[in-house]
Amino acid sequence: LGRKIGIGLAINPQNGEILALVNIPSFDNNILGGPGHNKEKAEILTSQSKPLFNRVVSGLYNPGSTIKPLVGVAALTEGVIDSTRKIFSPGYLDIPNPYNPDAPTRYMDWRPQGNVDLAAALAQSSNVYFYTVGGGAGDIKGLGVTRLREWWEKFSLGRKMGIDLPGEGSGFLPSPEWKEEKTKKPWLLGDTYNVSIGQGDLLLTPLQLLSYIGAIGNGGKIYRPFVNFDAEHSEVLEDLSNYESAIKEVQEGMRQVVASPLGTARLLSDLPFVVGAKTGTAQIHNNEQANAIFVGYAPAQNPQIALLVLVENSKEGSLNTIPIAKDVLNWYYINRLKVFAESESSFGGKVQN
Repeated sequence: LGRKIGIGLAINPQNGEILALVNIPSFDNNILGGPGHNKEKAEILTSQSKPLFNRVVSGLYNPGSTIKPLVGVAALTEGVIDSTRKIFSPGYLDIPNPYNPDAPTRYMDWRPQGNVDLAAALAQSSNVYFYTVGGGAGDIKGLGVTRLREWWEKFSLGRKMGIDLPGEGSGFLPSPEWKEEKTKKPWLLGDTYNVSIGQGDLLLTPLQLLSYIGAIGNGGKIYRPFVNFDAEHSEVLEDLSNYESAIKEVQEGMRQVVASPLGTARLLSDLPFVVGAKTGTAQIHNNEQANAIFVGYAPAQNPQIALLVLVENSKEGSLNTIPIAKDVLNWYYINRLKVFAESESSFGGKVQN
C-alpha cells in the first residue's frame, strides 16, 4: 500500500531463537564497507527514514490492541472477570460526569461489538471490553493501573531481554507517580483505559511484544531471544505456566481472531494450519497517523514460529500487515513444517500434527 517503513520478526517460541529479523528500509553493507560510494554513504547516513536504526531491537512502539491478550490473562487470574461474562459495546463507553450529568466522557470502540465474552472480545478487538476489565465500569471494578503494571512486569515488559545484539531498548511502563512528576497532573481513569488497549504512554520494543505473545502460545515461558545458535541459549526469563488456565482461555480467543467470521485476522483462516493471532492499530502523532501491527503463532496447538509484522504510518490498518503475515506463515508451513514432516515420514519416524 505504498508504505516505506516496516519491520518483521520471527522467533521460535519454544526456545527464543530468532528465525528472521527484518528492518525496512535497509541498506547495502558493501557500500559502507569500503572506499568510494560517497554519495550513497551520505544518503544512508542522512536519510530521514534512518535505515541504520534497528527498529526491531531498539525501536519503541505503542502495542495497540496486541496488549489485550496480556490484559485478558491478568483479568482472569485476578478474578476481575471470568471468560464467559459478556460486556455490551454499543461502540463507546460513557463515564458519568459528576459536574454535568448531561455531558459524560465518552471512550470510543472502533465499531459497535454487541455482547462479547473474552474470546469474542479478542477476536473482534473490542475496546469497550478491555476498557472495562482494565479500568472498571458499572459493577466491574477493573484491574487498575497498579495491577496492570505488575502484570506488564510479569511478562518481562519494560526491561531489556538480553538479546545478543547491540542497542537493545528497554521500553517504558507509565505509572501515576511518573505522570504526576512529569506533568504535575494526576493519573486519571482515562489514562488506565488508554493503556488497557495499548495506547497512551505504554511503549514496548518489538522483541518484548513478540516474546510475550510467544509465551501465550507456548503456555507461559518467556525466553531470552538470541541470534547466535552456537552460544548458550534456551534461557527462560520468566515462567508463567502456573497461570495455565487463564492462558488457555486467551489462546482460544487468539484462535478466534482467525477462526471467527468477525475475527480481525479472518484472512488467515484458509492456511494449512491453525493460527493464533492478534491485530493492533496504534495511534501516533496526536492521532494523525497509525502503526499497524500483527502478532501471532503457529501451529496453535504446538507453536514453532511466532511472528510480528509492523508497518509504520499505515494507510489501512491490518490490510498492511495481515497479507504479509499470511505469506510468511504459508511459506513456513511449506518449507519448514511440511518438509520436516515428509523427511520424518521417509525415515519411518512418527509425525505429530
